[in-house]
Amino acid sequence: MEPIPLYAQMVLATVVVLAAALDLWKREIPNWLTLGAIVAGLVLNPWRTSLGGLGLAALIFLPIFFMRWLGGGDVKLMGAVGTLAGPTNLLVIFILDSILGGVVALGAIVFRGRLRKTLGNVLRIFRPSREAELEAGNTKSMGMPRAVTIAAATLLILWASRLPEPSKQSPTPRPGIPAASLLQNPQPSPRGF
Repeated sequence: MEPIPLYAQMVLATVVVLAAALDLWKREIPNWLTLGAIVAGLVLNPWRTSLGGLGLAALIFLPIFFMRWLGGGDVKLMGAVGTLAGPTNLLVIFILDSILGGVVALGAIVFRGRLRKTLGNVLRIFRPSREAELEAGNTKSMGMPRAVTIAAATLLILWASRLPEPSKQSPTPRPGIPAASLLQNPQPSPRGF
C-alpha cells in the first residue's frame, strides 16, 4: 500500500461515511459528494496519484456500470476513492469491497430466501436482454447499498495504514537476553535461520 497523506485520509473517511449513510437512507449517492471528493483528490494529491486512481477506477468500474451491474453513484464514489487514495490503495479497496460485498450479498440472499432464484439468474445475467430485476438500481432488483461495503473496505485500509510496519518494530526479547543486545548483536535461531 502506498501512504496516504493525513489530510487526504480525513477527507476520504468523511466522504465514504457520508456516502454510506446517504446510500442507506436515500438509496443514492449525490453528485455533490462524489464530484466534490474527486476535485478534492485532484487538489490534495500529486497529479500522478490522483489521476492514476481516477483512471484505474474508470478502467475497472465503467465496464461494470455499462453492464448495469453497478449504479452510477457507486462508480463515481470509487472514482473519488481512487483520486484520494491512489491507484494501489484503490486496487486493495476494490478487492476488499468485492469480498465484503459478496459476503453481504450472500447473507441477504439466504436471509430473504432467494437462493434458488439467484442461482437461476446467474446464467441469465450475461444475456443482452435481461429482466429488470438483474439491473442495479432497478426497483425490482434485490439491491444492496454498495457504499456501505465500499466505506467498510476503505476504512479498513485507512486503519491498516496506521499500524506500525513489522520491520520497524523493535525485536522481541528472548528469555535471558536483554532487548538492547538484540539490536547490537542478533543471535541466530537454533535452526540457523
